[in-house]
Amino acid sequence: MAKHQRGLDLALEAFQAVQPLAAEDLEFALLAEYTFIAQELQLCDPEDAQATSSLRNALQSFDDAFLALEAVADATLYKGAEMTHPHGSKYRIKGMPKDAFHIMCIAHRTRINNILRSPGISIPEKNLLAQRMANVSAVQSAYMEKQRRIMENA
Repeated sequence: MAKHQRGLDLALEAFQAVQPLAAEDLEFALLAEYTFIAQELQLCDPEDAQATSSLRNALQSFDDAFLALEAVADATLYKGAEMTHPHGSKYRIKGMPKDAFHIMCIAHRTRINNILRSPGISIPEKNLLAQRMANVSAVQSAYMEKQRRIMENA
């Protein structure tokens, strides 16, 4: 049990260190969570179809977010992509396109929140999950700022 607790403590420290870096290096912040999910999948019992499916879907969602991050790095490319997104409120977040990056953030926070509600999760595990959720929110805010800068210079 002591090793498990130490592992949770180390993971929490790592994720706490990542959060302030989100604005500077979105890819790094995403990779921290992506790597954690990939490790969860590796350690997951292959016969646990629901968990493995959820983790695979999460990884695919992150793969899509990495593509959106690549697009937003190229202002010309992203301005063109922005034109393909509907402008109705359900397709926008604070006026910005609700693209694959935002969809990943929303879905991942929901996934983490569902885990947080599960009975039997220890307080240290809940603290780690809460930190991971905070990181996803920080990443989404930083991404939205990138979007906003591109749209203002359109």
